[in-house]
Amino acid sequence: MSIIDSLVADVRFALRTFRRAPGFASVAILCVALGIGANAIIFSVVHGVLMGPLPYSQPERLVSLFEVRSQSSRGQVSWPMFWVWRQEASAFERMAAFNAGGTTLQTEESSERLDAIRGTADYFAVYGVPALLGRTFEQDEDLFGQEPVAVLSEDLWRTRFGADPAVLGRSIMLDRVLHTVVGVMPASFDASTDVWMPLVAPPDAQTRTRGFVLNVRARMAPGVSLEKASAQLKEVAAQVGASQAQGPRSAQVIPLREGLTETWRTPLQALLGAVALVLLIACTNVANLLLARAGARQQELAIRVALGAGRGRLIQQFLVESLILALLGGALGALLARWGLDALLALAPDTLPRQNIIAIDGTSLLFLSALTVASGIGFGLLPALHVSRLDVRGGLVAKGSAGGGTSPSRRLRASLVIAEIALSLILLVGAGLLGRSFLLLMGTSPGLATEQILTLHLGISKDRFFKDGVLDVDLAPRLLQPVLDEVRALPGVSAAGMTSVLPIQRAWNNARYTVEGEPSPEPGDEPTAERRASSPGYFATMSIPLLQGRDFTAQDTGTGESVVIINEALARRHFKDKNAVGRRLMIGTVVATIIGVVGDVRQAGLDKEPLAEFHLPYGRPWGDDSLVLVVHTALAPETLLPSVREAVRRVDGSLPLYRAMTMEQVIAKSLGLRRLVLCLLGTFAMMALVLSAYGLHGVISLLVTQRTQEIGIRMALGASTGDILRLILGQGARLTGMGIAVGFAGALILARVLGSQLYGVTAWDPLTFGAGSLLLASVALLACWLPARRALRADPIRAIRSE
Repeated sequence: MSIIDSLVADVRFALRTFRRAPGFASVAILCVALGIGANAIIFSVVHGVLMGPLPYSQPERLVSLFEVRSQSSRGQVSWPMFWVWRQEASAFERMAAFNAGGTTLQTEESSERLDAIRGTADYFAVYGVPALLGRTFEQDEDLFGQEPVAVLSEDLWRTRFGADPAVLGRSIMLDRVLHTVVGVMPASFDASTDVWMPLVAPPDAQTRTRGFVLNVRARMAPGVSLEKASAQLKEVAAQVGASQAQGPRSAQVIPLREGLTETWRTPLQALLGAVALVLLIACTNVANLLLARAGARQQELAIRVALGAGRGRLIQQFLVESLILALLGGALGALLARWGLDALLALAPDTLPRQNIIAIDGTSLLFLSALTVASGIGFGLLPALHVSRLDVRGGLVAKGSAGGGTSPSRRLRASLVIAEIALSLILLVGAGLLGRSFLLLMGTSPGLATEQILTLHLGISKDRFFKDGVLDVDLAPRLLQPVLDEVRALPGVSAAGMTSVLPIQRAWNNARYTVEGEPSPEPGDEPTAERRASSPGYFATMSIPLLQGRDFTAQDTGTGESVVIINEALARRHFKDKNAVGRRLMIGTVVATIIGVVGDVRQAGLDKEPLAEFHLPYGRPWGDDSLVLVVHTALAPETLLPSVREAVRRVDGSLPLYRAMTMEQVIAKSLGLRRLVLCLLGTFAMMALVLSAYGLHGVISLLVTQRTQEIGIRMALGASTGDILRLILGQGARLTGMGIAVGFAGALILARVLGSQLYGVTAWDPLTFGAGSLLLASVALLACWLPARRALRADPIRAIRSE
């Protein structure tokens, strides 16, 4: 018989045996499907986010550049540093600076807020991606005095302009300035941006050393390594810092892919490892099922050997059976993966990068297929090798219905169960640590009110803050205060205010200052703080306590003397127990008198400690989104939204209103990454717990079946119910205890990997390890008690007569 004929015969035989044992086949296929499906889901996300090709020309040469100040982490780049880098850093073929923010598209009918990027002339050339329609920026279009141009995204072009090719050359109003549309970029280039405009440097940009305001990306020259480019950039940065008396300066160069996925890399890698453990547990379970089934087939296998079947033939038969189970499980797993991935993406926060390309695509299906075959060989090889050592004489006299199984077989199955329990403990502890961290975060005070607060962003273009190049001090009384008056007059509104950047959402640590009366620090070593522009009533609206002094008043806006309110963290830094009111800060060229001290809020998230912060009176264009309206209501905040929108429109109907959220939603969104990782790891841990419990149940059930006569004899001789329970449960307890002991070491390793995701708990938190072990032991006890109860119900006389 040829190898093809023997394989065909083995396939037919395997399918017949599966039809005769549908319960076994169904459980095995379901175990494989759960493991394969979960791995396909997480692999699709990991591949799309971390490994998928970037939609740029030669993306391996693209890098992000950062300026590093003395005693500081990397940050944005100043204009002078960018210009020197671009001129003198020959390791880079092209270099571009950009800022992300918003712009207002105005038509005769309405105003619409768009996500915008303003970049220097080389912005698109750095990426090497041509326009879908028209062209991108040309040289010198980022210089002052040039005609404003705009490049649209494909999505905006199709939805707002009907995919009309005649859009090229059309003038559109962006931030009250006419821009000529010169091109359309393909959707694959950047799905998060609506429009691109040239970034025009301010007149004093070459000497502006106090602002770190630019994001910089570059394309390395051909043949230049990352190490060489980094060394050269650091050298140039140090020279600039010395020549311009900015203090010590350095630079950092990181690959673009690494920068785009930095936040998500560790959580996704941890999830990929966790889901691999789930598959390993599933395969171990199926291997256990195959071993149990082999014990029941000893007579059949012994007869085949006696008739001339060799060891290789038995191994082939078992591998064919396991591969068929794996293929069927893989097919079901692919279906589960499609459903599961849709559910995962629905739960994923907006910060998950490249969501538009995450899918069960050809690469994912190839991975699924390879994993299916590897799993089939993996869980089939061990039982196959074990069966190939069959004792023919013992097998011929064994009864297949007796459950069978030699002592080595029992030891092997017990070892597999120990491994399952150990892996389950690893996942349970990981999920427990993340769960405790999440609960502690939810209980952390942000320093402000979270209930009954509505937030709404107002799209005020930056040019409206200035008049003839000077800050317009009349903007607040002319526009902003009337908006607040209209909103405060609404039924159900108890307070309202405005600020430039909403707490919790982000922090820049972007303003340098000095304290009058203190020794002047070296250039570049000035302390930094978060800067905000806030209205009168903002602190009261957000329930941020006023600890010293007073709040802003309408008279503070537009007066010749600048005033500032600082937070408690900044007051502790400089004034300790002294009264800060009346002291003065030098903020750039502005001298501001401290009129109040407010409590700390968590600007960068609940898991970050409050930073030093100061507030100047509102009416300044700080923050990506200009101004945020905050409203404290006595009603459900969502029900008040239409009234608030109408009140703003009564003052100025051209103001785009967007990103309306309650403060509770703002906080929930900030925890999106943690919530997703916790949900997934918790799901995997529960899957592992169920699978390992099933495996333990199977081993104890087989043990009970094999020891039926012994149990009957013990009961006939007077053994009590407790004695029999201790006998059976003791076997399960020993396996569980060994599994938990082995799992402790693995759990410590996973906990250290998850260290950056933990808050308020240590990686070796005893409560979490104890709770995970107790839960696993309880479930294992239940899995053992079910077959033990069945044994206690057996008739001792019938058990003694069984062979």
